[in-house]
Amino acid sequence: MAYTRIHAIKATIDKSVAYICNPNKTEGNLLVSSFSCSPETAQFDFKTALSKTNSKDVNLAYHLIQSFAPGEVTPEEAHQIGIELANRLLKGNYSYVIATHNDRDHIHNHIIFCAADNNTHMKYNSCKRSYYHIRQLSDELCKEHGLSVIVTTGRKGKTYAEWKADREGKSWKTQVRNDINEVVETANTYEEFLILIKNRGYEIKGEALSGTAGDAGGSDPKYISFKAPGYDRFVRGSLRTLGKGFS
Repeated sequence: MAYTRIHAIKATIDKSVAYICNPNKTEGNLLVSSFSCSPETAQFDFKTALSKTNSKDVNLAYHLIQSFAPGEVTPEEAHQIGIELANRLLKGNYSYVIATHNDRDHIHNHIIFCAADNNTHMKYNSCKRSYYHIRQLSDELCKEHGLSVIVTTGRKGKTYAEWKADREGKSWKTQVRNDINEVVETANTYEEFLILIKNRGYEIKGEALSGTAGDAGGSDPKYISFKAPGYDRFVRGSLRTLGKGFS
């Protein structure tokens, strides 16, 4: 069983690649692979491909996360499945770096691929249709490798995050709190915090916070909000929503 999540990278390709290639999470980089680039030069290889496109789209790359149920797959097999997913999805047209993390109870793949096609120089079109294609490919690979898949009753279905929360009886807000706390422990700056939390599959609103809560004249949002992987709504980063310590 695996759930997938994808988001665009609009800046700091180097930091994003460095994060997924952390040797402490990838068995000393044994669980790192790449195509048509190397992890060390990915930002420059991507830049070359991007310079050849005429598209006005601002996305530089995409970060695809594929996360497996605890205890269902080995790091090596997860890595192989991730490579197969990247190859089937990108069909040899986009440069990518893949890293498999085994530092959490659920092993997960991080795939960062260039937004520009190396051959046609067209930009990757990330939309609902392409996302469902990713999920379909991931499910097919899970079946081929003898893993379970998430049973859906419709197009949306139940994500792994929802399934895990139901099984363990945990609120999804607890996972949001835990993820924020873990990232805060490793981030040195607010900008690095944003990169790391997005690398976990979160979508963010209100990144540019207003100077003061009472600054009515400012155009920036009063609160930052987080949308966890597999969920459809944002949760406000506030004392009232997440509790003490999250004002």
